[in-house]
Amino acid sequence: MIADEFALLRRARGDALVASLPTLAYAGGGIHSLRTGAIAGVACAVAVCGVAARRRPMAAISGLIAVLFAVGVAVVTKRPTAFFLPAIALNAVFATGGLISLAARRPALGYSLAVFLPRFAGWQRDRAMYNLAAVLTAIWSAVFLLRFVVMGTCYLSGAGPSLLAVVKVVLGLPLAAVAGAISLRLLAQPDGAATAEPAPAVEM
Repeated sequence: MIADEFALLRRARGDALVASLPTLAYAGGGIHSLRTGAIAGVACAVAVCGVAARRRPMAAISGLIAVLFAVGVAVVTKRPTAFFLPAIALNAVFATGGLISLAARRPALGYSLAVFLPRFAGWQRDRAMYNLAAVLTAIWSAVFLLRFVVMGTCYLSGAGPSLLAVVKVVLGLPLAAVAGAISLRLLAQPDGAATAEPAPAVEM
């Protein structure tokens, strides 16, 4: 069980590292011009996709699509910083979705964990598992909210592509690693702590 959770965390951190490379390439090229940044970002994304496709095909393909979309937004709007708008918007969506799920007493991560970790089957009827899902949802919602607030503030204040890229990367892998480590520790708690008592918060 704990091995499965560690593997998930390790893959997530690897995916975050892979995903940060095209952003740095775009920012580096963007110092010269939007066109150079776009070419550098797409070229790096294609290269990363080719290298990572064997081990992380879904992450590689989704990362390539995300970079192509972000570059497209920047090119169409003719604003280099518009490259970061999709990431800002996506974090806003994830943060909002997580907070709404908590307010509705249906923590979103409970459903995701039930798919990947068999011990979360029936988590809605187990008080300890429900509480754990709620705490994890709150942690990751805070991560997404922090990214949205910081990146959004930088964007609105007129920060350039280089600064936005640094902020995006810093709030990407390092922050995800911290949140992932906390999540892993919580997930590593003995299953015996769970009870079979239904949680009133999740009654249908």
